[in-house]
Amino acid sequence: MTEGRTGSNAAGTEHLTPRWLRRSSAWAWQLGLLLLLLIATYWMVTHFLVVTLPLMIVAVLSTLTMPPRDALVRRGMKPSLAATTVVLGSIILLVLGAVALAPSFANQLGDLGPKMEDGYESVLDWVEEGPIGYDRAELTDFGKSLGDSLSSGNTGVVNGVVKGASTAFEFLAGLALLVVVLFFVTKDAEDLMSWGEERLPASYRPTAAALAARAWTALSGYVRGTATIALIDALGIGLALLILGVPLVIPLTLLVFLGGFLPVIGASIAGLIAVLVALADGGVVTALLVLGAVVAVQQLEGHILQPVIMRRAVSLHPIVILVALATGSAMLGIVGAFLSVPAAAVLSAVGNELRLRSEAGLLSDDTRGDAPSDPLGGPGVAEAGLAALPAADHEPADGDPESDPD
Repeated sequence: MTEGRTGSNAAGTEHLTPRWLRRSSAWAWQLGLLLLLLIATYWMVTHFLVVTLPLMIVAVLSTLTMPPRDALVRRGMKPSLAATTVVLGSIILLVLGAVALAPSFANQLGDLGPKMEDGYESVLDWVEEGPIGYDRAELTDFGKSLGDSLSSGNTGVVNGVVKGASTAFEFLAGLALLVVVLFFVTKDAEDLMSWGEERLPASYRPTAAALAARAWTALSGYVRGTATIALIDALGIGLALLILGVPLVIPLTLLVFLGGFLPVIGASIAGLIAVLVALADGGVVTALLVLGAVVAVQQLEGHILQPVIMRRAVSLHPIVILVALATGSAMLGIVGAFLSVPAAAVLSAVGNELRLRSEAGLLSDDTRGDAPSDPLGGPGVAEAGLAALPAADHEPADGDPESDPD
């Protein structure tokens, strides 16, 4: 009798708690758990940078080494030999390219800074003497204070980048780890995936396989698509600089290519530097022509290249990209800025797959083991979630149109 009364009181107390408060409490502890996970991840990444940074770079580079490795395996080559050919061949090509371009690049790079300063001075002259008539001294003081603030703000970023690799030995160890792990990931990618799935309970394996497939598709699509777009941007702007006779074509073209890996802001900043160099060397007309070429290439990228090439990657809102860039640069400096957007693309794809499976009722204990191991969303798959499943595989959820007789 006492137990029945106690249970009745507990049930009554639960009904006295507003529904919104119960939901808010559930969300609060889940968000708190997520925050703790992010803090733990940040601590692990920054304190073991000599290990975690090479692993993150390997994840990105493997999206470029796997396609040629798979092509060689399909032609009858053993996976170990194919991986050796791809990784070693890539290193040789990089070294040969660096040796071939280094002398010219080094000579021109020394002139890039002075040319940018000359272009900046030309802008200040126009602002002071032109229709704006702004005080040059105030602009100079503002630029100096902005530079000082950026320098002081970057101190912590740079310290964060070199924190795990403060000695040459640690740097070389990280580089060696990167090459070795990249080789084994390229060679044994399927075996590593199977080994990871076997470590999980059987009921979780289909979901894990689907999440891994979505993550890989998003990461590989993003990296290859971004590299293709960055190359097209660099070739387009570099060709315009060459035709217009702007100096420092090689470093500016390389700068545009690298800037393409920083979405939203990277290519624009690189284009602005090219405009400043053109202004200092050829005057206002040349600078305007370079600006027109940069804008034309950016429009081509935004309206044609991005929708066509990036269809296999996750589409991220510009605000999400900017937040990811800021977070990555705060954690790992310029390297973190390059790695942050691919990480955001992977998280977005994994979160979307979990949402689709939750809507399909495939995350509960009763249905998890029978869930399909293929992703419900992603390129070539309907994003409707339930549409990707046979009708008998799920029941209409509350709020689903199928459950509403009207």
